[in-house]
Amino acid sequence: MRHLISVLDLSKEEVQQILKIAREIRDGKIPKLKGDVALLFFEPSTRTRVSFERSCREMGLRTYTVTASESSTVKGESFFDTLKTFEALGFRGVIFRVPFVFFPYEDTVRSLGTSLINAGDGTHQHPTQGITDLFTLIDRIGDLEGLKVLYVGDVAHSRVFRSGSPLLRMFGAEVGVSGPRTLIPKGVEALGVSRVFDDLDEGLEWADVVVWLRIQKERQREKLIPSEEGYFRQFGLTKERYAKIKRFFMHPGPVNREVDMEGDLVYSEKSLIYEQVRNGLFVRMAVLRWCLEDG
Repeated sequence: MRHLISVLDLSKEEVQQILKIAREIRDGKIPKLKGDVALLFFEPSTRTRVSFERSCREMGLRTYTVTASESSTVKGESFFDTLKTFEALGFRGVIFRVPFVFFPYEDTVRSLGTSLINAGDGTHQHPTQGITDLFTLIDRIGDLEGLKVLYVGDVAHSRVFRSGSPLLRMFGAEVGVSGPRTLIPKGVEALGVSRVFDDLDEGLEWADVVVWLRIQKERQREKLIPSEEGYFRQFGLTKERYAKIKRFFMHPGPVNREVDMEGDLVYSEKSLIYEQVRNGLFVRMAVLRWCLEDG
């Protein structure tokens, strides 16, 4: 039984297999699956939840969505017992998004007879977004060997960074970060980061592609930036900075306009944001096939 909890569990060959399936799906070769899948979403979501739900339905899977307020976790049930309930009811897979870090997970995975797909857990991992971003860059650029990718913003709380960075480095890219020191994790170099830029404009001179990240205020126990206005002046995408971007910029969403970037730049010529959303459907369908297809 296959699961997708973390990109760190994937070999390069497995990632290439998922990318190959995603390309086939984009070209119209949509696999068909049978059975029931639960969407266990304990955090708000638009792109990830809807693309997973549509992916399931396009492939013939029946979906059942459960939010935090509708689950027995509000009565004290453990996450493990919730998963065991879906297993007992015959669900083939559980797609989950939770506010806590799901780690360690090896014992849980071994004791379940249903596939688990991580749609985002706390500040830990968001593997399908990482694969989507990788797919989008390969689709646009091709070989990523030597490509310099800069993550900007709330790196400390970003599961997108922790998923995307290892995949990019797996395919030969170099990763840097920029943001307020309060939003850069200590020892970030141990995560494979080769450059840290306190000055975003210096980072833009270095980078080929830039990935802006949302400030995740819901995960911060204290105020880590003086003001959103000051943050935008130092690290937001302005028209002046847009002119310095060599190739493309990305954002996993949701975009906070006039904080992360100027609103009229979101879908500009150098933006891959729209393509990220579109490609997310193909990648999530590929992950479903990779995890659930018999044989």
